[in-house]
Amino acid sequence: MWQCKKCKREFSKNNQQHSCVKFPLKKHFAGKESVAKPLFDDYITKIKKYIGPVKIESLPCCIHLVSSYTFGAVWAMKDKIRIDFRLDKDIKDKKISRKIKISKNRYMYYFDIEEKKEIDKKLIGWVKKAYSLHENK
Repeated sequence: MWQCKKCKREFSKNNQQHSCVKFPLKKHFAGKESVAKPLFDDYITKIKKYIGPVKIESLPCCIHLVSSYTFGAVWAMKDKIRIDFRLDKDIKDKKISRKIKISKNRYMYYFDIEEKKEIDKKLIGWVKKAYSLHENK
């Protein structure tokens, strides 16, 4: 792992391009505390319980979720959270709000979560695969 001397973020690639700008996590939830914050907290709790430790990196663009690498992101919205993660297989599900083929063997998936019950076993299973995808290289 390479650590940026300025911001102390860690990356799997030496001299990884990134932003060193720090952004308070609280600011992502300003005006969105009633829906987005509880959904985010539940999502993180389930990742920690069913998948493993997660480091939260709050950036101006979004909230990165990090294991040994960035495996996902969260955007706080007024009435929901949007999450993303990458997998090495094509999945089809009506909950997918957007899918992008980012390489020959990688897909980026976006999900909008409006209720805690949407953070179910199926979604956590996909996130678990994304969490460990880097380890299977």
